[in-house]
Amino acid sequence: MKIAIVGLGHAFKKQYEALKSIEKFEEIELCDKNEDRIREYRCKDNYSKLESDYVIVATSPKSHFEIVNNIINDGKKVILEKPIVINLNELNKLKKIVNKDNYYNSLHFAYGVEIDYYMKYRSELPKKIKAYISDPYVKDGHIIEQSLGLCGSYLDEVINPLSAITRLFGYNVEFISNEKKCYDGDLFDYYSRSNFKVNDIDAEIEVLWDEEKSQKYIDLYYENKIIRLDSMNQKVINLTSGEILFEGSGDRMTNHYIGVFNDYLENGSNLDISIKLHEELLKGVRNED
Repeated sequence: MKIAIVGLGHAFKKQYEALKSIEKFEEIELCDKNEDRIREYRCKDNYSKLESDYVIVATSPKSHFEIVNNIINDGKKVILEKPIVINLNELNKLKKIVNKDNYYNSLHFAYGVEIDYYMKYRSELPKKIKAYISDPYVKDGHIIEQSLGLCGSYLDEVINPLSAITRLFGYNVEFISNEKKCYDGDLFDYYSRSNFKVNDIDAEIEVLWDEEKSQKYIDLYYENKIIRLDSMNQKVINLTSGEILFEGSGDRMTNHYIGVFNDYLENGSNLDISIKLHEELLKGVRNED
């Protein structure tokens, strides 16, 4: 199976390592328009030149719709990174060109090894859920230039814990509200706090880009305990007792993508899940954004 990656960004090396670890992917094509990456990786400079029938689109979400539309028109199948588009207008256009035969959405955060572990042992539903995400994407009172293509803390980050929460507890998800903060002169938000309902469970997701280090975890509040699904450290922790219930190994993001690509090979498409999640997510984004 020959597969291509379009957009050699921060996740590229993890995607590449994951693909190499799966025997079915026999050849990997690379494509990027950045001249330095073209020289470094000897990759193609235009996705129209790709020979692969399967294409991972990992560019800025602002370019997703145009690239996906062209690739699908060429008869290829798409594995699209999250977020799939940047507003509801684009989502409605995307829905007209994708189907279960040509589309898969890489919701990589949902395939952390800590999520896989907890899926096996979860029983009762939590009373509430709180997720916390932080990344050092701010300097001198502005979002750093290399993070501008992510289109803000809400659009880039909220889909990650939301995809994991819904994988655990079901896809009956509803957007409730959000608030965002932007620096003067910045187009995108560096902070967001969002509220969803997932099977009638209150789920709050807070994202900060002005922290010095990355933290990513989901706290599940039960009657007599709090369980933390710690993505950065690949752990499941009973915060009430202090007991570590599970600890994973290996590179975190590579593990995510191994889970994603194996799910794709096994199930072929997650179209309905992807569209439902983004319909609710994008209710928190103005169409003109």
